[in-house]
Order: sequence, then structure tokens, then C-alpha cells
Amino acid sequence: MRRALVHTIIWLSDAYRRMQTVLFCVVGSDVAYAVARGLARLMYWLLWPLRERSEAQCRAALGDTLSDKQIEHVARESFVQRTLNLTDLKLAPRLLHPGTYVRCGGRVPEPYRSDLLDAQRRGQPAILLSAYYGPYDLLPVMLGFDGIRAGVVYAPHLNAEFDAFRRRVRQRGGWETVPVDRAVERLPQILEAGGTVAIVADHHVEQRRGIPVEFMRMPTTALRTVGLFAWRYDADVVVAGIRRLPRKAFRFEIVIADVIKHAAWQGEPDAVRYITERYMRGLESLVRLDPTQYLWAHARWGEDLARELAGHEGGGVQSDG
Repeated sequence: MRRALVHTIIWLSDAYRRMQTVLFCVVGSDVAYAVARGLARLMYWLLWPLRERSEAQCRAALGDTLSDKQIEHVARESFVQRTLNLTDLKLAPRLLHPGTYVRCGGRVPEPYRSDLLDAQRRGQPAILLSAYYGPYDLLPVMLGFDGIRAGVVYAPHLNAEFDAFRRRVRQRGGWETVPVDRAVERLPQILEAGGTVAIVADHHVEQRRGIPVEFMRMPTTALRTVGLFAWRYDADVVVAGIRRLPRKAFRFEIVIADVIKHAAWQGEPDAVRYITERYMRGLESLVRLDPTQYLWAHARWGEDLARELAGHEGGGVQSDG
């Protein structure tokens, strides 16, 4: 009975998504965004546990710089932005292609674009890092149209039909999608050949697998793999994101938060920690640039801390350091 219910829900969601795709393509991006924003704000108001978690995590990270009213606005708009990500995916097959990506804001700013293309021609390995920030599903498409090729780590969605649709959109830029369970095998091969890999590095990992650091005033454990790969293959590390421009339908901006050349950690006593701490600062600066683009409902500091913060919203959590 439970399995039949799940299948029914998935079938209905797929049908709803297909109808929305057709409707949005007919009415245009302005109306599509307006409808999606309205529905998102209604859902956010109804989903009070998600609202509490989003506001609590946002307050713990940004409460030193924003008022309570600003925190509520950022958390709400973060959910709206997340909903618009789905709208972007539905509009992308029609609106985003090699002839339009520059107008949509998909050009990497200079001098970073020239540097990335030059490194690619020279066979200089590179690791592109991003976060659950803005319409991150479109970043591989934009960079691919810009001539930058990479293998991107991909976590399949539980809904097989939606997963296939999202993967088709992501692959339009010519990037290779690397399933998570093949990443440890495939990423070294790409880097060894002088290629580029892309990872969403915004994950809280188990202590034994990561490096303890701070992110947005709170303790977390960052991926050790990025630093190890960069150190092992002398790969440059680029921290980047894509943000949605306000008051403009289907218009974006690619932001480069930091570029860590492989010569930067030569002579460092702990190169892996240096790389990890620096790319985390890059991700942090990306979030602070426009916190409404960040997914505050995501348990960035782990589920335990997310629940604790939602239950004790009065103050932040201090790290031992």
C-alpha cells in the first residue's frame, strides 16, 4: 500500500511538472516566475517546520549582521529562490542555448574566463567548487557553453523521470556527469589527464572523513577529498557560483569568489588544510554576497545542529575556537 502511494505521488508530480513546463513555455518567463514566486511564498507559510529551520540556521549564521526582520526576509526568499530553480529547469530547454547564454548572463567574467580556457588548453588540472547557491543546476550548462569542459559529480534524484530531465538539462553544455558512487574512481582519472572536475562542496561530512573548520560562524566538517585531490594533482581550485538577478526573469550572473593557484600552498606545513580552509572562506564570501540565494533549509552544519538551532532560536552556536 505504501509503495503504491509513493508511486502515485511521483506519477502525479511528474504529470504536474509536465503541465507546468508546457504552461510556462506558453505564458513566458515573466508570468512563470510570478506564478512560481506566489506558490513558493504560500508553501513557505504553510510548511512551518521548514520555516523554523531556515530562519534558525540563517539567524545563527548571520544574526551578527542582520535584524530579525531581515533574517525572516532572507529565509523566506531563500525558499522562493529554491522554487525558482525548478522553474529555471523547465524554461532552460527553450531559453538557454549557445545563441542566448551570454544574454542570459552565462559568460564567465574576465580575466577568469581567459585563465580557465588557457589552463584547459595547457592541460592544467582544475577543481571547480560551488554550493547550494542560486540556480546551481544551470552552472554546468553556462560554463559548458563558455567553452569550459569538466566532469561534474552528480547525485541522482529519487524520482527517476525528474532525474533524467534534470540530467538532460545539465548535460546540454557538454559536461560529463559523474555519479557519486563513481567519483572516487573517475575524478582522479580526469585530473591525471589534465582535465577539470566540478563538485558541490557545501556538505557537512562525518568527522572521520573530513576536516574540522568554521563556516559562517559555526563549526562544521568539510570534505577532505577536495584538498587531497588538489594537492595530489597540483590542481588549481576555483570557487564559483551563479546567482539569479533580481527583478529580471531568467537572467543570471556568474560569480568567481576565489581562485587558488596550485603554487599557493607550496611550502605550507599542511597543504590539505590550507586548501580546505581557503575554499571554505570562498564559499562563505559567496553566501554573504547575496544570502537570499543560499539554501538555508539545507542542514549545512548537520541534522543534529539543525534540530538544535530550530529548538533554541534565541542565540547562535559558538565553536570551540
